[in-house]
Amino acid sequence: MGTKNRITDKGYAVIELDAQSDFLGRTITSKYTVVALCTSGSVTYELNLETVKASKGMRITFPHVSMLTAISATPDFKALVLVMEDNFAIQSAVGVEAEKVSSIFGKPNRVVEDEREWQMLLTLMNGLNLYQQFPTTALSLQIAGSMFRNILLVLCDTEGSTKEKASISLSAADTNFRNFINLLSDNVRTQHEVSYYAEILNISPKYLGEICKLKSGRKAKEIISTVLVSQIKREIILGNMSMKLIAFNYGFSDQSSLGKFFRKMVGVSPLAFRRQNYTVDVKENNILV
Repeated sequence: MGTKNRITDKGYAVIELDAQSDFLGRTITSKYTVVALCTSGSVTYELNLETVKASKGMRITFPHVSMLTAISATPDFKALVLVMEDNFAIQSAVGVEAEKVSSIFGKPNRVVEDEREWQMLLTLMNGLNLYQQFPTTALSLQIAGSMFRNILLVLCDTEGSTKEKASISLSAADTNFRNFINLLSDNVRTQHEVSYYAEILNISPKYLGEICKLKSGRKAKEIISTVLVSQIKREIILGNMSMKLIAFNYGFSDQSSLGKFFRKMVGVSPLAFRRQNYTVDVKENNILV
């Protein structure tokens, strides 16, 4: 994404995102915890293949993101995005009621109706944004962690007192679908078959297919192909590997098999796609990858 921020040795980064950032249409796979505040405009995105819309005055949360695609954004869209390594998020949340934290992250978007709450969240987020520019010291993790912990506490206190459901209970289908998406980011490089993931999840391929259709409207194989082609696109844009090596690393029998798969998914050959995207500054566009 169009930002120079990176996750530092403090364990987090605050990204100032706007409509001019080069993120629309890109599928991002990551394993970070994210809390964001939409300060202007609106954005529509897919989170683990489920379409969500966020607008000004909304807080956005998702734990351990696996697959995120920004579909569209209004010209005035702006957001402060806190991206955290799992260890930072988990350690910072120690002592905060687990059920309330699960409730917050189980509901990706919520309008913050109380202006005082919104200003407090903005103040804490801006504090983290400022603090990431400080030199790292022995107390840096504790200081940054306490700021994030305060954000959690504010959300837990205010959302726990609303009329909204206090906790989100996930069905077996929800859990299996999320686990499937998480498994994909780690294994899709070499494992392309539905049966592989079904076996790990201890369910039948047919049931996994039914879950995927229920939760995303897509077949399991289609989801696997979507994640796979997203990772291959990234390798092609980076330009560090030949097509032959990409084919080998991603489990294809040869370069021709890779080309057939890629053309079917994208509509152009891998080489044509590389030529179309050779000007992309990948270092600026993959902060969460």
